Amino acid sequence: MSPRLMLILAAAATLLAAVAGLYWKGRHDGVAYERPKTEAALAQAAVSGLETAGARQSAQQVTAAVARRDAATSATAKLTTQALTSEDARAPLDAARADRLRANDRELCRTAPELAGCAAD
Repeated sequence: MSPRLMLILAAAATLLAAVAGLYWKGRHDGVAYERPKTEAALAQAAVSGLETAGARQSAQQVTAAVARRDAATSATAKLTTQALTSEDARAPLDAARADRLRANDRELCRTAPELAGCAAD
């Protein structure tokens, strides 16, 4: 091989090595530049997941509260009707009626423990 050909090959190899080095340097810098954006996106995705879980749990709690309220309303309407149409509605309170009223109160408190007068157990 002639010295001129060896010099051309050495220059080409040096140029190729420089281009490859610059390419990898650019990729490394690009990754370093994009890393904060990626981390911010991952953090935002985690927050969004927590918000979604919180909204789902909140909706379940609202559904449960509405069901308790509806059950309490239904029980109150039923018991009010029974109390108003009972044959002993105007009679003095006897033991059986007091027991029935206590049972109804327990039912209301079991259905909706947040009502006033219900003991917090």
